[in-house]
Amino acid sequence: MSFVSACCNTPPVEADYKPAGETSTKDNVEYYFAGEKGNKIGIVFCYDIFGFHPNSLQVADILGRSGFRVIMPDFLRGDPITAEKMSSGTWIPEFKANRAAWEHNKDIFRTAVEILRTEGVESVGAVGFCWGAKLVMSALTEESEKFLGTSVKSGVLIHPSALEKKDFENAAGPILLLPTKDEPDFTESFAIAKAKPFGETSYMERFDSQIHGFCAARGDFSKPEVSGDVNRAIQMTVGFFKKTLLA
Repeated sequence: MSFVSACCNTPPVEADYKPAGETSTKDNVEYYFAGEKGNKIGIVFCYDIFGFHPNSLQVADILGRSGFRVIMPDFLRGDPITAEKMSSGTWIPEFKANRAAWEHNKDIFRTAVEILRTEGVESVGAVGFCWGAKLVMSALTEESEKFLGTSVKSGVLIHPSALEKKDFENAAGPILLLPTKDEPDFTESFAIAKAKPFGETSYMERFDSQIHGFCAARGDFSKPEVSGDVNRAIQMTVGFFKKTLLA
């Protein structure tokens, strides 16, 4: 698993945002909820390495106000990567070995899906940022569908990290891919997903004026040039999910 270099050395911004959602705990894992409980479309929100950062909570709240029931699991169990850990440079091997892989996170993801189903959600998608995009692609496979007990019908990947060609080969649903100038060229890999039977609803657009993490913990939302693209990425996400999850 190879992370985008900016993922390994760019710290989070300080942000002041009061979340509008609520939290609950199950099996010692905290879950953040946004949106009305009666919404029929559910979104599993896979944050970046900085966990419950105010920016991520704000994006989740916006998605919740857009007609979705959003659940954000605390995959990192209250121990996210911090600016201090990042400056030490020692966090990467431990994170890759013990925390990053789907095997370490799939049970929490499945619980999130089960919670949504219990609430009456009929169709489930997932959105991931940075390393969270890897979790989305791991969930968006036929093998994971058997484990989860249901299908994650589509996925949104925003400034993704750690993606490999095989992730696109194994994708079992349409994807919206929004890389930045810091991510590699996904043209060849995306063509694999685009060629699948559901490929006509998949779409990729590069945000070449933005840095890795602009839509999550590394984005300075106070800057119009950043917030404008954040809003556009969110609008694209909303439109994509309504197109792929309402069908």
